Amino acid sequence: MLTEKGKKIIKRSITYLIVFAVAFFLGAAIGVKPLSALKEKPITEDPAPAKSGEVSELAPALEVLKYIRERYVKDVSEDVLIRGAINGMVQALGDPYSVFMEPEEFEDFLISVNGSFEGVGLSLDVDQETGSVIVVAPIEGTPAHKAGIRPRDRIVKVDDVELKGKGLDEAVRLLRGKKGTKVTIYVERPGVEQILRYELVRDEIRLKTVKWELLENGIGYVRISSFDSYTPDEFRNALLDLQKKGAKALVLDLRDNPGGALDAAVEVADMLMGKGLVVFTKDKYGNTLEEYYSDEAMVELPAAVLVNENSASAAEIVSGALQDAGRAVLVGKKTFGKGTVQELVPLSDGSGLKMTIARYYLPSGRSIDGEGVEPDIEAALGESRDEQLQKALEILKTKL
Repeated sequence: MLTEKGKKIIKRSITYLIVFAVAFFLGAAIGVKPLSALKEKPITEDPAPAKSGEVSELAPALEVLKYIRERYVKDVSEDVLIRGAINGMVQALGDPYSVFMEPEEFEDFLISVNGSFEGVGLSLDVDQETGSVIVVAPIEGTPAHKAGIRPRDRIVKVDDVELKGKGLDEAVRLLRGKKGTKVTIYVERPGVEQILRYELVRDEIRLKTVKWELLENGIGYVRISSFDSYTPDEFRNALLDLQKKGAKALVLDLRDNPGGALDAAVEVADMLMGKGLVVFTKDKYGNTLEEYYSDEAMVELPAAVLVNENSASAAEIVSGALQDAGRAVLVGKKTFGKGTVQELVPLSDGSGLKMTIARYYLPSGRSIDGEGVEPDIEAALGESRDEQLQKALEILKTKL
């Protein structure tokens, strides 16, 4: 069952969260899949009675349960069988972002998305073609980042456990652990023949999501590495500091940003785009579920946004909304393309269900899921210098 701490975390933290792949940061911050918006659904005290058709559909399952209970060679508790049936139903969806979690796992998940976690600092996703667990991006300053693990690395084994055939949440469970404990990660890297081995020491992951500096010609540079509840305040401080220093234009760097909290993304966009629609969500019937708007207040600086193939979820919301509003020029590569919404349902025994229920859409009505956001100016990173940043600076210089 959930502890009081866990219950408070639900109330405080789960309203909406964008997860890149949630887990947002597998092994470090569970809760961020390239966009997976998590929405809490309250427990239903008195669920509606099953319809007659539903009862007949369940008859074979009940027959199997009865047959196993009476004839199987070993004694197996009904709880184990029921849990297996629930897992089977969710896995039958074929959706790596829809999962059933046991009580302890569910509470750990809630703690993680609240920003308190220990692990190695990886944001992970599932390759839709192969089902393999891949690295979206290592979180800056974490053990994984310091060790040299890169975006698009494919994790094949954690310690002695092969990941083939295992889901995203199992990878998260293996990577997470107490601070100071060791974990060995085996990686396949595109273009490298041998398997790479990394022995990491887990640490407490504290995200500092915003960095900034004033560049030449009075152009401010702000990098957001992910979106959490503190990001809007950090971004606001960055803007104030840069304006005090005389910034006349702004580069917002969202490259390798795996996403984060939807509310945080909306607040960041709000500071730059002026009054208008930022993002909305629709269910499978085409019904609009939620709409998010910005107000009139804005920082009126010419802006360019840097994106790449690892910019996902919340990063795609911000960049896409600014693009649709005509408030920024996007420079770089097409973004990841993750735009689904997960509903988080606490169950009566303390377990929980995370299930995809909707997609999000940008102000123009386009869905990013599986498509990504195309930059206005395509540019490669460059080998000897950051050509994407240089291109953004060139564009902004013409607007000063």
